[in-house]
Amino acid sequence: MAGSAALLIDLENFFLGRESNYFRTHQGGTYEFPIDLESLCSFATDIAGRHRLVVRRAYANFNDRRPGSGERQWDYYLQPMPRFLMERGVEPVQVFRFPGGGNKNAADMRLAMDATVLRQTPTTIDLFILVTGDADFIPVVLELQRTGAHVVVIGVEGCTNSIFQRYCDRFEFFEDLLAARELQRLDDHDLTPVRVAMRTILERRSPIKFAAVKPLLSDQLGTPFNPSRWGCDSTGDFLRKHATTLGVVLKRGEHDWEVSLRAHDDLALDGVVAERDPELELDSDGEGAAEGHTVEVYVETLRTGMPRCYVVGNSDLRTITDAIFQTVTDASGKRIPVMHPDLLNRVTETCDANGMEEAGRKVRDVTFQLFKAGCFQCAVEGPLFGQTDFHWSKPAMLALDIETPTALRRRCFDYLIKLLGRRLELRGASQRVQLAPAVELLCGAEPHEDDIALVRELLAEKA
Repeated sequence: MAGSAALLIDLENFFLGRESNYFRTHQGGTYEFPIDLESLCSFATDIAGRHRLVVRRAYANFNDRRPGSGERQWDYYLQPMPRFLMERGVEPVQVFRFPGGGNKNAADMRLAMDATVLRQTPTTIDLFILVTGDADFIPVVLELQRTGAHVVVIGVEGCTNSIFQRYCDRFEFFEDLLAARELQRLDDHDLTPVRVAMRTILERRSPIKFAAVKPLLSDQLGTPFNPSRWGCDSTGDFLRKHATTLGVVLKRGEHDWEVSLRAHDDLALDGVVAERDPELELDSDGEGAAEGHTVEVYVETLRTGMPRCYVVGNSDLRTITDAIFQTVTDASGKRIPVMHPDLLNRVTETCDANGMEEAGRKVRDVTFQLFKAGCFQCAVEGPLFGQTDFHWSKPAMLALDIETPTALRRRCFDYLIKLLGRRLELRGASQRVQLAPAVELLCGAEPHEDDIALVRELLAEKA
């Protein structure tokens, strides 16, 4: 029987290392820690395999501060982290530094103590995943190994002691894990285990409702099924996107969409989501869509460039932009200044209350794109007032030319299309962004007519 595993994160070490790497390769913008945290938790789950991750902890003095910029004398950069951690099921462990003590490594000491205590508990923890690059943990690693535990370390490139790597049972750079995941997403054979699992499930009972697919797949695969690994916001989006590859048929049932096996002699696409609009099979010039211009290529193009952009499903996008607009304007339309972290928290709470899955991640993705698209301007009186290119640690307000939530979505679409076009050109694409995959990317498999018209209009402006 597989044992249990523990994920222990030296949060300050990980955060500062990743932030440093981000600003080394980016000009401006904001390092989005929650995106890295989501990836880190996913990697830990994969590494644990059949081990049960019974402990997930992150250690830091969340009241720590550093010199601020502009009007902010101090930057309490770790204060938002407990919320992000708890959203991912990670326990934040506050480690205070006592006045007058030289205990700069207090969090390291607490992590080391917890690791040795956990090894002695009756939970049979025999796999420890340590997220740190600090060589001070070598004695801890050796002690855990002496008792028979397996130790995996995840470090940040450029911030990890090279000697430390030699003492681990397995060592991985976080950046290498990110790169490997991107390659997996581009590998069609990566769907093979899911296809086999789906067939096994559906051979026992068919059809099944969409809502049942995720827990059944997790049980069959022996590991949590995460549709975001394949660039999908939900299990339903995953099934629609990969129905043909999975060998399944999707049909609307009485109360929910249902999935069933495709017959071996059924080569038609009847029943697989909604029929395509014939106009979407043509580009804006009326010619067939260019080879290589697929929604899968577009998704990966946006995610593998810098900055990484993750497109949120159209229904969730509408909910988020409506909530953002209501948060930053009053009943008369007057702009209300807001801090970036406060905006994220308030909109996430609204979307959580509406039952949105992974609301925190989706709100961060959309808000990032809106700020990058120039939907917000600096609200600080002085030479920066009104500028859309400003540091997001300063108060912001909605740009004066954004008068409706629809205008927010239009600006977001415009930013993503421009970004996609530039990256396709850098990759040597012979034709500009195509209508069919762009609509599927931005508007989903069943787009509204007004969304199709909006994407068509934006592409025409760039022709």
